[in-house]
This record gives sequence, C-alpha cells and structure tokens, in this order.
Amino acid sequence: MQNNFTAEIQRFLFLGAISCFIGLIVGELLFIFLFFCLVYLCWHLHQIKKLEKWLRNSKLALLPDAGGIWGHIFDYLSRDKKRQLKEKKRLKTVINRVETMTSALNDAVILLDKDYTIGWLNKPSRSLLNLKRSDVGSPITNFIRHPSFVNYLYKGDHDIPLVLPAINNEEKRFEFRLNHFGDGEGLLIVRDASRLYRLEQMRKDFVANVSHELRTPLTVILGYLETLSDTQEENDPWKKPVQQMQQQATRMTTLINDLTMLSKLETEEINKQPIDVNILPLLRMIVDEVNTVHHQRKIDITVECPENWMINGSEKELHSAFSNLIMNAVKYSPPDRPVNVKVSKNFVGGIDVKVIDKGYGIEQQHIHRLTERFYRVDASRSIETGGTGLGLAIVKHILARHDARLNISSRINQGSTFSAIFPKSRVTVDE
Repeated sequence: MQNNFTAEIQRFLFLGAISCFIGLIVGELLFIFLFFCLVYLCWHLHQIKKLEKWLRNSKLALLPDAGGIWGHIFDYLSRDKKRQLKEKKRLKTVINRVETMTSALNDAVILLDKDYTIGWLNKPSRSLLNLKRSDVGSPITNFIRHPSFVNYLYKGDHDIPLVLPAINNEEKRFEFRLNHFGDGEGLLIVRDASRLYRLEQMRKDFVANVSHELRTPLTVILGYLETLSDTQEENDPWKKPVQQMQQQATRMTTLINDLTMLSKLETEEINKQPIDVNILPLLRMIVDEVNTVHHQRKIDITVECPENWMINGSEKELHSAFSNLIMNAVKYSPPDRPVNVKVSKNFVGGIDVKVIDKGYGIEQQHIHRLTERFYRVDASRSIETGGTGLGLAIVKHILARHDARLNISSRINQGSTFSAIFPKSRVTVDE
C-alpha cells in the first residue's frame, strides 16, 4: 500500500508540473494550477462516491472502474469483502449445525447474557418452557418466576442443579443447571427429570414403608430378649447369645430410626414457621447427653459460644445435627482426648459451628464421600461403636434445610474438624 501511495504522489506531482508548464505558456500559471487541483479533487470525490455506493449495496459484486490508488483500494476492499463473506458463510454453517444438534436434544438449551437476558434458545425450549423466538432479548426471569429459580440465578451454587416443578404440571420436575463461560455469560440447560424424580420418590417411599413395617416386629423381639435376659442365671449358657441378639436388635432399631428420620428430611416440607434457636443452651444440653451416654470414655468436651447467638430454624433438627457431629467426635477419638465445640463468625457474616477433635483422623480420599448413606471409612470400627453410616447424611440434609453446608477437614493422627457453615440470613448475632 505504501508503494501505491508513493506512486499516487508522483502522479500528482507530474500532472501538477505539466499544468504549471501550460500555465507559464499561456501566462495564467495560478489559474491553471488551481484548475488542475480542483479537477484532481473532484476526481477523488467521484471515486469516494463510487466506493460509498459499492459498500452500501452489498448486492453489487462487480468493482467500480477506477485508476490510480483507488483501483488498488477497491481491490483490497474486494478481497477483504470476499474473505468476510467466506467467514460469514462458514460461521453460518457452524451455527446451523449447532442449532441442528441442539434441536435433536431433549433438553432445553438457553444462552444467557451476563444480566440473564435470553440471547438464543433451541427448539426444545419452546416445548419444555413455552418460550418463543420473539422472547430473545427478554430477561429469563420474565418467564420462569419461581422464587427458588431467581435465588438460584443470583445467589445460588451453580455447581449444584436446581429441581423445580413444571409451571403447569405439578407432577413434572425440571432440572436447571447453569454453566458460566466468557465474560459473565451463561448456558442454561433444562431437562425433564420427572422419571428420575418418580424413581427417587418410589425409593423414599420404599425406605419409609420398610422402616415402618420393621419397627413393630423389632420392638416385640427386643421386648422378649429383654425379658429373657432379666430371667437368666449368671451361668446360663444362653446368656451370651441373648446379649448378642439384644445388641444386634438394638443396632437394627437405631438403623431404622435413622432411616425414618432421613426419609422424613427428604420428603417433608421445610418448616415454614422457624424459630430463633439459642445455640449455647442447645450445645450444653447435647454435651450433657453425650457425657451421660459415653461417660466411661472420659473425654472432656468444651463449648466456646457467645451468649444469645441464634440460628433461625428447627430446634429438633439442629439438635439432631449437632448431636451427630459431637457424638461422632467422641466415638472416633481415643479415650482422654479432648473435643472442642467452637462457634464463631464466618467471612460472609454468618456463623460456623465447629466440632474439633484430636482423634485418629480421616484420609483425604474418604472425605468427599463421608456424607453418603452407609459409607464408612472403617466398617469394623463403625460396627464396634454402633454407627449406622447414616449420621453425616442426616447432618447434610438438615444443614441444607437451613441453607447451610458441611465442611470437613482432617489430618491423620492429628484429628478432624467438622464445620456447619450457616449464612448471614439464618443467624442473629449480638455484638
């Protein structure tokens, strides 16, 4: 381009020199030179007009005729335009393929801008969510107004999918998952989870029904075993077998109680009229209960908690969660090792209830699975201590019902810390 510009300057100087020479001959140097400059300017303006017309009319494939530097400019622009058209065609092909692929999915796929405005949607979005092409450019919350969905968008943990009933059909369940990319944009994937929801409900109902049906016969068996145990002589050969049967029947009763509670937590609605629960008296009561049951272990349990700190929720459920955490710390710690229950503010303005022990510790590969049902790090030790493998699953569900979460950290032979982390919206803290 630089060479073309130099050639155009040389051309201007050459033609200017000729006009000056003619001006000298006729005796009108200034007039002839100015006339030449005017003609040269008009020629450039004419080329600009042709360029503007060509750029404005995309249907004009042929380049305008032009000489000098304008011929090169038109040539560069033409090549660039062809390159753009080729790229546009390629992108259109890619977009068409993406649209075809996403239309073949059963899931709704919605592209959201950083302010959660709909940027694009696929075909299943119309059938699942009743969205239309004309809805592009509108906020997604105009069409999905469920409070839980709005909270999920702006405050939720997007690593965990949200399950909600369908707008016009309570029997249907939709799973919403938001994936972020780019500069705050998001891809919302919505799938029909009704079948999985029904299977999950069947599983929960089965567990609840089995637990209920087993409770009565186990109570009868335990009653007879207690009677037999009370009437046996010290040297009776059946004394030990009866005691073993009692232990196993008691363990089964505990297991059924835990299963029943877990089933209730999964199926019952969250308490819509929660109360402010004073943490310090609740923790002291739990510590007294644990000391009564495990007094022979001689474990010193200390509580560090300011007075009049409250958690808004269910006292019964919070009692169960904290009791499980403290009981586990005592069960899985060597005798004479202390357990500390510490309540403190966290960085988001809420509070952490930490149960800190100096026990055996847990290997890292087990930590992420501890809240699974029936998962045990050491099955033999759990059986010895009477554990059912459901305690931490119950804790996780209770905390989730209080908008809280469980964090676990541990080091082998140094102990573990189980932290129940409550958000600011659930606590009242007196300064």
